[in-house]
Order: sequence, then C-alpha cells, then structure tokens
Amino acid sequence: GAGAGAGGLGGVAPSLNGQGGVDICFAHQKSDHPDTLMVIPSGTVFVARRPANGRKDPAQMEGLVTTETVTLTEMQPCGMADASTLVSRTRHWLINPVRPQVDVTFQPVGEVSGNGVDTTFEDEPSGFQAAVKAGIITAHVEGPLHDTVYLSESPADIEDPDAPSAGTGPETP
Repeated sequence: GAGAGAGGLGGVAPSLNGQGGVDICFAHQKSDHPDTLMVIPSGTVFVARRPANGRKDPAQMEGLVTTETVTLTEMQPCGMADASTLVSRTRHWLINPVRPQVDVTFQPVGEVSGNGVDTTFEDEPSGFQAAVKAGIITAHVEGPLHDTVYLSESPADIEDPDAPSAGTGPETP
C-alpha cells in the first residue's frame, strides 16, 4: 500500500485527476489567530528551491501554477491542489513536466497575469503577502504535472524592481 504523503498530508492520499497535484502547506505562526484562514488562490506561481547540493543546471528551474484554490487552517495546514507545469524561457523555467522530488520544495513567487507573472501579490490580502515574504507557504509536487502552461513574456516584463538603475546590462545572444 501507499505510505504517507511526503508533503505532510499524513495518511491522506492525494486524489489526482491525471493533471498532477501539489501538496501546499502553511506554517501557522504563534501570533496568528487560531481561526486564521490562508487562501492560496488558483493561478499562484511556485518555483523550486533546491538544496545547495542540487544537481540541476541553475540556469534551468522548475515552475508550476496552481489551477484550483486551496484554503488552509491551523487544523488543516496542508491541502492538495491541481497544478500545471509552468514554462517560461525568459525566467528559465524550462523543466517539463515537473515531477515529484523529495528534496525539492516550491515557494510562491507570483500569480499568472495575462501571458506573464505578477510578482507583487498586490490583489491578495496582507496576511497572504506577509506569509509569502516570510517563506511559510510551501509546496511539494505529489504527481507529475503533465498539463503545461507556456508564458510568452519578454525580458522587459520581468524587470527587477530592486536592481540598480545604472543602465542596461550586457545583451544575451
């Protein structure tokens, strides 16, 4: 029989419809009210965070996007969501399909917006924004993400607001 899910669901078996799924968890903080709800909206973009000794080419990363909303609580800090592989040549999210890996954790970095990613989370509640900034929302892939969303953004769409404004960098061939 199948054992407990690697992502923290305990004895709950993931129910996947062939699309693939992720186990999303929220680390409830002591300062949170016990009834705090953490809503992870459909369209949330997660990117892999690898251990320092990860084998993958750092120029190629894994991205995914949730395709359903999940509500988490202190009593149910983890939940399954359908998700799709997210491919963006501009952002170097090139791994397709994204597959389960025990040592790879995904963290939210934005939301799909048009043909790109909005990294501000400005339409989300302040509690969600704070949880993203604190790194207490994580996801683990539980099944291969066979459906793929391709972004067609350009480098101009992902300018780093924290980057120094000292002109443009060298062009990439």
